Amino acid sequence: MGEYSDSLLMAVIAGVALYLGYRGFRSWVRKPFTLRSGIGFEMNEEILEHPAVDLLEAAGYEVVSDKLKVPLAFKVDHQILHSRLFIDYIAVKAGEFYLVRTARERLPIEWTGSGLRKDLLPYLLLYPECAGLLYLDIEQGTLKEIALTTDEDEDESAREGTWRTL
Repeated sequence: MGEYSDSLLMAVIAGVALYLGYRGFRSWVRKPFTLRSGIGFEMNEEILEHPAVDLLEAAGYEVVSDKLKVPLAFKVDHQILHSRLFIDYIAVKAGEFYLVRTARERLPIEWTGSGLRKDLLPYLLLYPECAGLLYLDIEQGTLKEIALTTDEDEDESAREGTWRTL
């Protein structure tokens, strides 16, 4: 009986290992694709007095870096094209980093999905390790926290009866 039970035990262990391997592979395949940025922060620790800094601190954020210029280079065919993105501040709250953009009168944000995609998505994709982006309107004294999310984060009951087109 000992030889039979050893064979049965080995078959059960092999079956469990195959099942766990299948589940692990399936979850790995279904895992969403994430971008990893090779562009790190070069903190500008000289923080100048500004109403934006006061607004962030009043909201519970700690400003850890002043204005940053992020150089970008694009290779098109065999030509290098240069550009840059500007980050107004980097703030921390509860151990999470946030990029900060301030409102500009000559560059208003369109508060629609496509408007946010056009104006703010590059920042969120460039630094996916950040918790989000803070948008400050100093004149109105408002602060909006923007994070990239999916529809799966919504409550299932809120989506009942809605139609989706692809």
